Amino acid sequence: MGQGRTADIFAADDNKVLKLYKKGFPLEAIHEEYEVSQYVHDLGINVPRAFEMIERDGRLGIIFERVPGTSLLHLMTRRPLQIRRFSRTLAALHHHVHAHSVADLSRNHKEILAHNIQSAPLLTDAEKSKIIHQLQGLPEDHKLCHGDYHPDNVLVTDQNNSCVIDWMTGMAGHPLGDLARSVLLLTYGTLPEGTPKTKGLLINFFRKRIKNEYVRHYLKLANKDYAEVDPWILPVAAARLSDGIPDEEKNALLLEIRARLKTIS
Repeated sequence: MGQGRTADIFAADDNKVLKLYKKGFPLEAIHEEYEVSQYVHDLGINVPRAFEMIERDGRLGIIFERVPGTSLLHLMTRRPLQIRRFSRTLAALHHHVHAHSVADLSRNHKEILAHNIQSAPLLTDAEKSKIIHQLQGLPEDHKLCHGDYHPDNVLVTDQNNSCVIDWMTGMAGHPLGDLARSVLLLTYGTLPEGTPKTKGLLINFFRKRIKNEYVRHYLKLANKDYAEVDPWILPVAAARLSDGIPDEEKNALLLEIRARLKTIS
C-alpha cells in the first residue's frame, strides 16, 4: 500500500494494515510507536488503533486499524486552490493534539532533544553545549506532542474527518517546540524517495504558502506570537541532524544553526 524510509505498509485482514519495519530498525523504536499509539488512541484522539506487534519474514511490524483516506499533502497537490483551507486544517488539528496534558507519558521532549543534539553529526562539542544550554532555558510543559507533524502524517477520510498517523515520536513537551519542528520540516524537509517529479515540484512551489498559513492560523488559535516559537528553532534544528536525513537537508539546517549560534553570546 505504501513505503517510507523506515517501513512498508501492507493490507491485512478485517480492515487492518500491517506496518512492517525495515530489517535492522531498532526494536525499542517499534515498541515506542506501539505503546504511544495505544496511549494516544485511549485519549480519544482520532488515530489508528494499534492492535498487536508481529514478526514476518524476519521483520517486526505493528497491526493497525485501517483508516481509509487521503493524506493532506496529497490533497494539497491535487487541489492547490484549497491550500489555505487545508493549511488551516493542519493547524487546527495540531492545536487540538496539544490541548491534551500527558504528564504520565514517559517520553520527554526536552530530554529527547538534548540526547539527539549530543548525538548530532557535524556540530562541535562547544556548539552542542551552547545549544543545550539554550534548550534548558526554554519553558517546560507536558502537552501531547507528535514530534514529526506534517501534512503527509494527516489523513482525511471520506467523511472529511482528520486522523493523525505515525506516533513513533510522540512525547510530552511544549507545544511551541513541536510547532518549531513542523516549521523546520515545511522549510527544509526533503520529500520521500519515489515522490513523483510533478508532485515534488508542486509541493516545493507551495511549501512557503502552506507553512505561512499553517503557522499564522496555529498562533491565532493558541493566542501566541511567533517570537515565542523562534527560540525553539535552534535546538530542534540541531536535534534534527541526528535523524538520518539526506545531506541536502543537513547542509541547509547546518547553515540555519550556525547563523543562529552567531547571535548567542
